[in-house]
Amino acid sequence: LTPSMWVMISLGLGVYTGGNLIIATLLSALLCGIGFSLVWGILGGSMPRSGGEYIYNSRILHPIIGIAESFGNAFVWIMWIYVLAPWTIDPGLVMMFQFLGMPEAAEFVATPIAVFLISSVVSLIAMLFVVFGVKVFASVQKVIMAFGIVGCTIILLVLTFTSREAFVQAWDNLAVQYGSLNYEQFLVTAKSTIEAAGDVLPSTWNWFDTLGVMVAGSWLFAYSYCITFIAGEVKRPDKTIILANLSAVLVPAVFMLWLAIVLYRTVGFEFLSATAWMDNSGEVLAGYTFPWSTHFVGLAAVITQNKFIVFMMALSFILFNLWWVALSYLAFPRILFAWGMDRMGPKWFADIDFRWASPVKNHILCFILGEIGIALYAFRGNPMEGLSVTGLEIVSVFGVTAIAAAWFPFSKRARQIWDSSPYRSWKILGIPVVTIGAFFNLVYLAILFYFFIVMPDLEGMAIGSLILYGAIWALGILWYFYWKWRNRKVGVNIDMTYGELPPD
Repeated sequence: LTPSMWVMISLGLGVYTGGNLIIATLLSALLCGIGFSLVWGILGGSMPRSGGEYIYNSRILHPIIGIAESFGNAFVWIMWIYVLAPWTIDPGLVMMFQFLGMPEAAEFVATPIAVFLISSVVSLIAMLFVVFGVKVFASVQKVIMAFGIVGCTIILLVLTFTSREAFVQAWDNLAVQYGSLNYEQFLVTAKSTIEAAGDVLPSTWNWFDTLGVMVAGSWLFAYSYCITFIAGEVKRPDKTIILANLSAVLVPAVFMLWLAIVLYRTVGFEFLSATAWMDNSGEVLAGYTFPWSTHFVGLAAVITQNKFIVFMMALSFILFNLWWVALSYLAFPRILFAWGMDRMGPKWFADIDFRWASPVKNHILCFILGEIGIALYAFRGNPMEGLSVTGLEIVSVFGVTAIAAAWFPFSKRARQIWDSSPYRSWKILGIPVVTIGAFFNLVYLAILFYFFIVMPDLEGMAIGSLILYGAIWALGILWYFYWKWRNRKVGVNIDMTYGELPPD
């Protein structure tokens, strides 16, 4: 929750400053609640195998599409490790030390060597959460979720029980303490700085920016699909997967809606956009000397400096970041496992440690690749790869799978699977429900893709990202043809393999 809220506000609103967080949240919840829940729920319940969308796309569309798309998604999960493990340090630990009045510690943990070492520990811990099997994973999840949600709720309560007048007074008091800009001065300086950069700070919301905010907001809503990576390891997948997807959309929507309402009431529309712009751009306004940045957690810290409260607020950010890294260790090894079961990789991809019921070798490979990425991230600077990951998933994962879902009831290749699906009779006006869900999903993804491409001042990164996606797909296609050739040499026709679901 907390890092995704930060992304939606600081990145989304920081770029599309005229966005309305309330409307963006409601639209996202509607489109994802229908689209993602039906697409991933029905596909996962119809093909309950632990490997995610590779299983669906290879069986419905074509094996070459399944491998190419899944190759891209495997790359995505490695990227998440080396983006999000460092984020547990900066802004995670950095904000915690800043809130607690420990500026030297905040500066130290942000140095490249500290980022690399601490991120490596974070990655190792995340792997240990998952490598010992789903039962251990589920137990740890309860603890992480409990503390993370409590910390997030504290942020919301602090903002909820503070009036606009009380917030302005608290800000002005801190401004006096640190010799910084007061509330009005900050807003005036932000407006002039943004104008000097060739832009304007809107005084009210508009539709274009509101739809643009949904790109960054996707971090809150799109990752309900993660349950499909353990679809073969859950009870009653026909019910569990679809309901888990829905709850994983609705719960973040409630929290984000609550946050948006209280921020607009307590902080103000223009001021919130100005603080988001500064936090995202990295440009500190002349005269701003608060010891922390103006992200939404920092705004809550303006109201109270109680050590326990600010500790829990920052801890929420750190714990949710840590859990996101753990999801990479849930997904990546099982993608490789699914390839191995289809003989589309070395035999050890499908090796299972029977003590832990886990593909341990795949976890170790994931850790090694993540370490390479963390090193690049820590020592070459702080790239914008979080956005690249979002773009890659919109195109390569969510889009392709939505098309597969729409085609599922009509696919000759998957006819046997559809005929045994518990959802084959789900229709509205004669149209399969999974196809309707795919339509809503594609509408949502089209919005995300368009506003990702036209994102102001980041057009070059968007084009570079598309080139990256193309290169990754090309590598996936080469991977497919190589393993098809290897299998043919030993007399195995893999086309027959793709005619049925693999054992799990």
